[in-house]
Amino acid sequence: MLRLLLPPLAAFFVLAVVAFHPDQRARSADMPAYVALGDSLAFGVGATNPAAEGYVGLVHYGLQQSSRYEESDIELINVSAPGAKSDELLTEDGQVDQAIEAIETRRDEAEGPGTEVELITLDIGGNDLLALADEGSPCLDSASGEECRLALGQMLGRLQENVTEILRRLREAAPDAEIYMIDLYNPYSGTGDEREVIASIGVEQVNGVLSVAASDPALNVNMVPVHELFEGRGSQWVASDGIHPNDAGHQVLALALLSALQGVPVDLPPDLALPTDSPTENPDSAGGDSSDGTDWTLVLLAAAVAFVAGGALSSTYFLARGRSA
Repeated sequence: MLRLLLPPLAAFFVLAVVAFHPDQRARSADMPAYVALGDSLAFGVGATNPAAEGYVGLVHYGLQQSSRYEESDIELINVSAPGAKSDELLTEDGQVDQAIEAIETRRDEAEGPGTEVELITLDIGGNDLLALADEGSPCLDSASGEECRLALGQMLGRLQENVTEILRRLREAAPDAEIYMIDLYNPYSGTGDEREVIASIGVEQVNGVLSVAASDPALNVNMVPVHELFEGRGSQWVASDGIHPNDAGHQVLALALLSALQGVPVDLPPDLALPTDSPTENPDSAGGDSSDGTDWTLVLLAAAVAFVAGGALSSTYFLARGRSA
């Protein structure tokens, strides 16, 4: 495990995030690297400044402040893309190929030791579910029908296969790197939104698939659980789009990752841990309509029916990790 000597994490984030700015030090293949893969979350969507204040940028900044990297520095290689699905990471010249190229370049061409890719992080899965609401999906006609249940089961299977292959290829390319994968949160939790319970079904199912994919001891992958941290906090930590983390939410994701790297429990700064007195709705999520006109409430409710009827539904975390506007 990468052991970092950071200032106490809670105090670090209270102070560092306020004054955060992108680091201007020169980047070079002669320093170690952190590679981030994923969807809109890894890209930083929802943060005021996605590159700097998204969770990947914050983790990179935290690494730079640690005693491990204060002299050598560490380069960030963020290959994530909003809207990415698990199969897209595996396409030719996709995120996995880009990550492997960075790994192999450093291994084969860098001068001297200490220049390898030492950390890899991944978040993925939400857009695989979102695809079930695309035009032509049988779930739009009848989410409780046999064709939809079959499509949902196939999606779950493909997701597990894809994530397993992503992790296998990354581990094969970088046998000594630390690999961390973030699970999914429920953006409606604590908001009073009618979709909270339904989305929770999807979160549990998808997180189960991710955990199974990461459970192979040969892959040596560390799961970073954020689902429990976000429980009851949707009104605090989710952006006005009702989907992505806001600045505070990205700070929580970064804290979870840095804490996992330290091997310590997550210690939330007081400003992040303030309780919510009463549930409130995200203004952009009320009514169940997204900006593309899809009636997500109907899709989610129908999918819940399919879950009860079919028993195999990974369900609908459609809005929690979807494509950015």
